Amino acid sequence: MSEPLILPYRGVIPAIGADFEAAPGSAVIGRARLGRDVQLGPLATLRADGHDVSVGDGCRFADRATVHIADGVLGASVANRVTAGRFTLIHACTVSDDCVIGDLAVIMDGSVLGPGGVLAAGALVPPGKQLEGGWLYAGSPARPVRQIDEAERAAMWRAVAEGGHHPDVTAAPEDLPALDNAPYLPAGGGNGPLYTLDGRDPAIDRAAYVAPNAVVAGRASVGAESSIWFSTVLFGAGDGIDIGPRTSIQDNSILDSSQGRCTVGSDVTGGHNIRLGACRVGNECLIGMGSIVMDGAVVEDGAFVGARAVVTPGTVVKSGWIWAGNPAKAFREVKPEERTYFLRGKEVYVAYSHRYREAA
Repeated sequence: MSEPLILPYRGVIPAIGADFEAAPGSAVIGRARLGRDVQLGPLATLRADGHDVSVGDGCRFADRATVHIADGVLGASVANRVTAGRFTLIHACTVSDDCVIGDLAVIMDGSVLGPGGVLAAGALVPPGKQLEGGWLYAGSPARPVRQIDEAERAAMWRAVAEGGHHPDVTAAPEDLPALDNAPYLPAGGGNGPLYTLDGRDPAIDRAAYVAPNAVVAGRASVGAESSIWFSTVLFGAGDGIDIGPRTSIQDNSILDSSQGRCTVGSDVTGGHNIRLGACRVGNECLIGMGSIVMDGAVVEDGAFVGARAVVTPGTVVKSGWIWAGNPAKAFREVKPEERTYFLRGKEVYVAYSHRYREAA
């Protein structure tokens, strides 16, 4: 897709300030309010459907950065002069003035990053954390490393906003996914979001939803009431990708079956900015935001993969357990209230799939 998407949701059109710049494939949806001089990199997504997203003046969102909300519960607030790096996720949280969010970092629901705070590349802020401004935070979960002065913070801001390098906030190229869709677009395969690859076409149920700037190529099947969200890729090479009913694969995720078959069962929540290889994910699973499930891994029915976890080849994530870390290991059993919350999230995404499909 060569143009950015500015889309309404349930009749609400994004409010965008002056001097807005958006790269090809980026998207702003619904109840988003953007200040002046906001810039979106390729495939960056500001998605304000079930709640508000507010963005102040002078903000920068790099390639495949994602901002989303918790439906009907929490919006996302990004203040002035914030820069978010490549493949970052800001989810239903508050980011204060002059913050820097390093590549691959994830901030989860209800957290607050204070003024001038910096998240190192790959950092994870769990739900409900209050991080004081003026510090560099790193790790999973993010912990304070050191206080930073204005000059150092400004250097970090420029590196993230302008595509430079800083050892604390920019990731190595091998740690990042493809930052544009060029590797996944078959020559002559169509105009999207569905593409022919190696003579094979995707099979999408009539009751499923595929976002207009997604890429679904080749042998990829998507079940009823499932949803493939903005800037997401299903690259059905090799043995292909099969996704069951009522499953969501959320914004800026990448599924690639080049090394074998990728199967995702029914009633699965695939969080934003996940990466799945030739793996098997069972039914009623949660694949946490920013996580990676590699070739040859198995996530059993009812298992949860934590945010920013990396499930390495050959690993079996056991049913009824949460696995976390890099490499992912057993963390604890899933609590009953977590299953209840997960069920609500699945139902929210089924409702989204109906509303977006009806509006298309």
